[in-house]
Amino acid sequence: MSSFREKLKSQGLSDNTVDSYSKVIKQMGRKDPVRWLEEKIDQSTPIGTVLPFRSAVKHYLITIKGFSPEDAEEVLPKCKGLPCRLRDSLSDEQLDFYKQEVRSLSEPVRTILLLLPETGMRISEICGLRRTDYGKRQNIRGFLFRGKRNKQRFIPLNPRAQEIIEGYLTGTDEEEEWLFPSYKGKCVTPANIRRYTRRIATDNDIFEELSPHILRHTFATRALRNGIDLKTLQVLLGHSDIQTTSRYLHPDAEALIDAIKDL
Repeated sequence: MSSFREKLKSQGLSDNTVDSYSKVIKQMGRKDPVRWLEEKIDQSTPIGTVLPFRSAVKHYLITIKGFSPEDAEEVLPKCKGLPCRLRDSLSDEQLDFYKQEVRSLSEPVRTILLLLPETGMRISEICGLRRTDYGKRQNIRGFLFRGKRNKQRFIPLNPRAQEIIEGYLTGTDEEEEWLFPSYKGKCVTPANIRRYTRRIATDNDIFEELSPHILRHTFATRALRNGIDLKTLQVLLGHSDIQTTSRYLHPDAEALIDAIKDL
């Protein structure tokens, strides 16, 4: 398993992806990879669950079994399953309520949760930021870092996000490596942040569901409403394929209500 992890890391995959794929292969055990995947794929299983399984097995066949990418693709079964459920973004009322709830939390959780709907960043990206990732590019403040698949990304910050991060930095140690350190000396983990969003949703009936991904979706929905074109949004979200970005084009619940209220 250690050799599998090291080979994934050498390909530039993020720590979270390496952890995810390693867990899948550990679950597979000594079973035949292709047969195991065939057993996992079912039309009643969400496609969002099936795809990571398939990707993990494909990487395993290539890195451990010596398959070429083409040969691995040929032997693996095609994915089928339930389409991913569309997730609504937060309404303006929900977003305002969310920010009020978050402002009472301790740092660095407070700043992370305030920045998520302002930047559209993945939770793994924002948790893994270093202090040196924050700075200026062409006189625009933002985060410059290595994102998914080790690709360099620049996230410009709007005035609200700049105010949030500058206020946070005022009370922090300039010698600290991580922008959002934990008490263990490492960075805050995505799992820890998800616990807070689940708690907020559980404690407040205004939210049907709340997660870092919904906050990312909220950013994308609001950006589209404000006239940002799909290609620009693709860059901001760090998608390699514009088809992935196009999933955010479906009207959210609030937009549908606005469309019919005057009929």
